[in-house]
Amino acid sequence: MSSPNWKALFLYISLWKRFPRLAFMAVCFSLSVAINATIVPLLIAIILGQLIHTHTINVGLLIFTAVFQFAFVAISWSLDKYGVAKLHLSVEYLLYEEPFNYLVHQDYSFFADRFGGSLVTQASRFAKAYTTFNDTVLFDMIPQVVATLMAVVIICFYNLYIGVTVFTVWLIAITMVVRFGLTRLPLRRSAVAKESEQVGELADVISNAITVKTFGAEDREKRRYQVINLDRSRYFLRSWHRAVRNVWAVEVVCAILQMIILVGGILAIRNGSIGFATFLLFQVYIMRIIENIRRSSMIVRQMEVVAGDAQEMTELLEQPPLIQDSPDAKHVDIKSGVIEFKNMSFQYDSKRITNKSLFRDFNLRVEAGQKVGLVGPSGGGKTTLTRLLLRFLDILEGSITIDGISISDIPQQDLRRSIAYVPQEPLLFHRSIKDNIRYGKPEATDEEIISVSKKAYAHEFIKELKDGYDTLVGERGVKLSGGQRQRVAIARAMLTDAPILVLDEATSALDSESEKTIQKALWSLMKDKTTVVIAHRLSTIQRLDRIVVIERGDIKEDGSHSALLKNKGLYSRLWSHQSGGFLEEQDS
Repeated sequence: MSSPNWKALFLYISLWKRFPRLAFMAVCFSLSVAINATIVPLLIAIILGQLIHTHTINVGLLIFTAVFQFAFVAISWSLDKYGVAKLHLSVEYLLYEEPFNYLVHQDYSFFADRFGGSLVTQASRFAKAYTTFNDTVLFDMIPQVVATLMAVVIICFYNLYIGVTVFTVWLIAITMVVRFGLTRLPLRRSAVAKESEQVGELADVISNAITVKTFGAEDREKRRYQVINLDRSRYFLRSWHRAVRNVWAVEVVCAILQMIILVGGILAIRNGSIGFATFLLFQVYIMRIIENIRRSSMIVRQMEVVAGDAQEMTELLEQPPLIQDSPDAKHVDIKSGVIEFKNMSFQYDSKRITNKSLFRDFNLRVEAGQKVGLVGPSGGGKTTLTRLLLRFLDILEGSITIDGISISDIPQQDLRRSIAYVPQEPLLFHRSIKDNIRYGKPEATDEEIISVSKKAYAHEFIKELKDGYDTLVGERGVKLSGGQRQRVAIARAMLTDAPILVLDEATSALDSESEKTIQKALWSLMKDKTTVVIAHRLSTIQRLDRIVVIERGDIKEDGSHSALLKNKGLYSRLWSHQSGGFLEEQDS
């Protein structure tokens, strides 16, 4: 189990500094609640004492008490409305925004290693936990502590021994509550971690629902989910059992405190050090102190929930993104699009070069406007090259330059806006088709969107849809076929009109007839652009300027289609092993 971590609580408090006026008003609200709860009983006790001794009522003091109480109620209401509520909403806004800003700038490997559903849950819990924190601190913790200390001071004024005894027992009780809370926190955090895993598992199964049904694996997935759910329940149950045990220990201390004030008060009345009205005041205070002790258990439990729920996202926010813009990075307007990999080395999940590196001293230069195809057996590094070019991953040694500028010196957003990328599996937002195409150029007009859709041969199927370009495509574009998603992605790339074009199996989801049609559009798109094409269907790259054959991170051959066939090398063998236009995987 992980050790206790209260960083989220300090983070929440630190955010108050951004809104000092609102934070001050919120704290004043808490103090007003405590003052009202302590002073009003004191004033009533004074009035009662005068009544007992003089058989008269101090009307002036009675009116003052009523005015005092109403005034503090009005003040509290105003501070709550204009301080607490605004502080809560202001900080909550930041807590929803910061995880989003953090996650959206993470690198490719960050998302590859985590469940998307778990990240969404962690981000949501991170913001929602603040609601619990804010309410607990401002409505419970501060008022209870201040009210208790004020009550102890007043008791000490009338009887020092009783006051000191009450304060000592209260400290012991609070110490016990906090220590009990610390012992429960690891259980709570383990339960929350299991809950995140459970949500991630659910999201994973939902996103792969077709695969589950295809293999008839519903029962298997149910059993897998039940195991995770059972582990989560066990952690929460153990945490609950420990909480119940702690409550009984605190109740014993509360009973002792109640007997102390009762016996001590009676003895004080007998020796004449306090009057009956003061004794009743002590009883009111002690009942509230005992109630505060009991509620302090709830406060600690609430803080446990906050610390547990917010821990995962808090720890993520402390980790800087692995891929960051250089401090010297400046805006670059890429024109030519000359790409060069120079003495480049790269290895997954490592910070040092070994014999298992995917690329070692890799060199490749693509001239401006040149069309280059990358082919070779799977696992050779073709797609990894494009991810390195887009800086989804960072190289370990060497350099990657565009127009002679290292991509590490180009702001990541500038770099990627200069590269139109069509992946093998295009993913779309759960937005309209129009919005998905416009993503390549936010300021594009409807006329421009229709124009590129026609060039990508997507217009025909789009206009047949009930809502046309306003049709929602579903999560990840599930409402469209693979070929339709690919056409939308190609239209989006066309609209981007970047100087560099990267196609990673861009026509793999299309039938042969559609592929021939879109090939014409792609050739039009490639005009005057530096283009890198990855393809297993070798017939799609015959007309490219160069074909680079990559195997296990090394360039085995480099030349035109006809030249490579004459060489009778790896490319020739791959070509001869094609079946139906697709590259058969060969054991190299």
